[in-house]
Amino acid sequence: MEMRAARTMGMAGLLALGALGALGCNRVSKDNSPVVASVNGEKITQNAFEAAVKDYLGDPAKSADFLANPKLKEQRNQFLGTLVNQKALLQYVKADGLDKDPRAQIEVQSAVANAYFQILADRLMPKAEPTEAELKAFYDDYVLQAKAANQAAGLPSFDQVKAQLPGAFKRKQAQQAREMLLTQLNQKCPVVFADGYRPAQMP
Repeated sequence: MEMRAARTMGMAGLLALGALGALGCNRVSKDNSPVVASVNGEKITQNAFEAAVKDYLGDPAKSADFLANPKLKEQRNQFLGTLVNQKALLQYVKADGLDKDPRAQIEVQSAVANAYFQILADRLMPKAEPTEAELKAFYDDYVLQAKAANQAAGLPSFDQVKAQLPGAFKRKQAQQAREMLLTQLNQKCPVVFADGYRPAQMP
């Protein structure tokens, strides 16, 4: 659990906007919990910080472990640091008026769309670790493709590459999840281009 939580929180730089929003929401009436940080006078309380963690992780068990495990103190501090830096940047951007800039709005919209796409694709990924049977089938399929391309000479055996196969297997699953999501998007939100405007790379 410790390493899993640490890896998850290593993605704190890609925080969902909801986690930041939780810091600005007064969901806990009369929040008298300790202040863990402040940004230009705007306080972030312990309760608000914990709410942001729970929103981001989305798993009660992982959240509880991350917030209470002494060995994950530095990861907690890094997560808070990311929240603080993002909040400071958003305050600066608003004061500068950049949030009204048309180009900035387009780039922000693009970044938000990309983040949503990744989150939706992650939801389509199988949660269980691949079984040995799945890894063997994956390896055998690779060997068949290599033979078809006359590139099978010198291929290592299954046992020789078994330890590396889970990573490659999961990358294939991630690609399949992205393709599945694109199919769902095309079905639920069909796009129509006028003549001469359709990008060549779109199906």
